[in-house]
Amino acid sequence: MKNKYIYLISLIGIAYYIIFKYVPMYGVVIAFKDFSPGRGILGSPWVGFKHFQAFFDSYYFWRIVGNTLLNNIYQLLFSFPAPIILALLLNEIKHSLFKRTVQSITYLPHFISTVVIAGMIVDFTAKARLINTLITWFGGERESLLLQADMFRTIYVSSEVWQQVGWGSIIYLAALSGIDS
Repeated sequence: MKNKYIYLISLIGIAYYIIFKYVPMYGVVIAFKDFSPGRGILGSPWVGFKHFQAFFDSYYFWRIVGNTLLNNIYQLLFSFPAPIILALLLNEIKHSLFKRTVQSITYLPHFISTVVIAGMIVDFTAKARLINTLITWFGGERESLLLQADMFRTIYVSSEVWQQVGWGSIIYLAALSGIDS
């Protein structure tokens, strides 16, 4: 066999996909079972579409679908253009130390775990913390922002933008560097 080493190397990639992509898909069966951790996946009784029917018949079904669509639309409107705008702004900066500093600061939240980011958001939006301090400087009142239902989408989308804008801007900056000025 002429290419036996190439086939041997490709087995690593194939094994990766089998182990980490296809084997875990067996867990999808839980959606069709009345799952009990004590019994496991195989021992739990089969219920078919019972859980799906309960979800579709739920009073909150359309509210959940609407909120999901609205969150995704807001993500598209704000999270998509933010790194492009930042990349265009950074591309115009000529002072390289300042440019690298801003890149590093905006890129750092990408490396922070989502759980830690959520904890930071809880701290930042608390009654006596950072964001409320800024609000009082501009004449507003202190109140816990996460307790206000109308603020959830704003906080959710802005925290996503804050966490991902640095990474996206680096990708777009790389594309901009290939364009002749």
